[in-house]
Amino acid sequence: MESIIVHTKNAMELQAVKTMLKDMNIEFEKFHKNTFHNKKTEKKMQDKKVEKINWKNKAKG
Repeated sequence: MESIIVHTKNAMELQAVKTMLKDMNIEFEKFHKNTFHNKKTEKKMQDKKVEKINWKNKAKG
């Protein structure tokens, strides 16, 4: 089975690609990007950055 990844620039291009695939009886599926994971990862990175900054700012005694 072959795969093609299409990155459309706008909704009109996406609709044109979908219509063409349907007319040619080609099955396709939408890629669901897991944004929850990305936000979670970004939060961890931000927390580590803040933690590192706070560690550097502690007074040495």
